[in-house]
Amino acid sequence: MATKTTDQKQKKTSFMRGVRHEFKKIVWPSKKSVFYYSLAVVTISIISSTMIWGLDNILKRLLGLIIH
Repeated sequence: MATKTTDQKQKKTSFMRGVRHEFKKIVWPSKKSVFYYSLAVVTISIISSTMIWGLDNILKRLLGLIIH
């Protein structure tokens, strides 16, 4: 029974060492690149939503002409 507890502790310790080792491999982006990536996402979102809104209005008007 004592070996199971010791074995579990060793597994947890080994896991945490692995996590620490993997975190050291992470390359974090600079503030400048995060700003530009965020700007790109916001710009593409605005363009996409404007296009969908325009398409929705066109289809709504076409359906209005067909139905009435």
